[in-house]
Amino acid sequence: KKPYREMKINIKYFLFASLLIGLLSCGKQSKKKESVNANDTIVHAKRDLLKVYDKQIRAYYLNLTEISDGGILSMSHKAQVEYTDIAVELIDEAIRRKGYKPVDNEAARKAIMKYFGVDVTQSNDIQVTRNFRTYIFKNSNAAERAKQEKAMNEHSFEKQSYFWNRLIYVPNYNYIATSPTIDMAVNIKGLPDETIDESDRKTIRHGELYFNFNDSIFFNENNFIFHDSKAAFSWLKKNDAEFLINLLRDYGYDKNEEINKLVMADMLEGYTPVGGPWMLDNTVACKKKTKHPKVEIREGLLKSILKQPATEENKEWEILFNDYIDYLLNEEEQKLPMWMTEFTKKERYKVAAYLCYYLYKISKKNGFTDTSLLGHALYYNNAFYKYIVDQHYFNLPGFEALCYKVYDDYDTEVKIRTHQDE
Repeated sequence: KKPYREMKINIKYFLFASLLIGLLSCGKQSKKKESVNANDTIVHAKRDLLKVYDKQIRAYYLNLTEISDGGILSMSHKAQVEYTDIAVELIDEAIRRKGYKPVDNEAARKAIMKYFGVDVTQSNDIQVTRNFRTYIFKNSNAAERAKQEKAMNEHSFEKQSYFWNRLIYVPNYNYIATSPTIDMAVNIKGLPDETIDESDRKTIRHGELYFNFNDSIFFNENNFIFHDSKAAFSWLKKNDAEFLINLLRDYGYDKNEEINKLVMADMLEGYTPVGGPWMLDNTVACKKKTKHPKVEIREGLLKSILKQPATEENKEWEILFNDYIDYLLNEEEQKLPMWMTEFTKKERYKVAAYLCYYLYKISKKNGFTDTSLLGHALYYNNAFYKYIVDQHYFNLPGFEALCYKVYDDYDTEVKIRTHQDE
């Protein structure tokens, strides 16, 4: 048998080890609890939200009865912040009950990058330049949260940092929405479908709350973006084409042939030679508003235009491109339309070069290769030609050879005309 003293020491070691394990275990649980508390979406996931937020939901609706117009935009700043925090959570519960299945965070991040060109891991200061925001929960980054709260209180829709006129991505719940509000997700039995007023206050106080989300636009936009749903895409083409068109116009997504065709039809529908090519704004080219702004060419759209069959109707593209190039190469900046002044002179040269290149290809396909506009620009605008050379002809296949030929042809024409005039 072991001596009593040795057994006593072993028991002390055992007790000490047990205590240490217990402390480590508590530490892990404490850290785990802290992690959960930092994420609203996990904390609230399994609660009866209608009971949890009963008081706030009714207060929101009572607030609406006191406002003649504007909804949440007319409420106090404090109310806007509180009710929007609740709204993003209620919307998640409501859409799940309707059958919507959110993707995981990584799938959502990739989908938003694909369609909107926005990295949701970046700060909202960067995202808002693309008319986009990531929702910041109250237990998240304090500095970003403070900026979001301030943005809710802005009064001008024109301000870049404004909260309410952006597409808003709600992380962890993983959906996009604009102006998320409580009444998008929850209703009160007995309330009228239209405007509510003072006479509805009794119903608001005592009526039964229920989830009520019937926004078909929301479901189809989210199903298309996050699930690449063909059914949702077909629905959007018929009922919400503007959303698809804006994926290209506002966010530069030109990888879908069907969306490109929608944009093309929209461009041709709005074009009249008298009014100028304003409908080309944010189509074939745009000024990408990033930390270092630069011109962005939508070659996917240009290639879609080039694919169109040679018909009388499609010859309109030649007229439209010619009109646009004339504006781009105009040296008198005061004569430029406002939407074109965001481009610098060199950026206008770049857009004009691309359009000249594709104009040649389009006209050739239509059986008529008119290069007089490009020839005139190369021949008389040395700065334009030099810029193209310095940019190595933008690595466009055959563009260097085309420029040489067009320049030589135009030079020959000029010499013939000069000789005839003598």
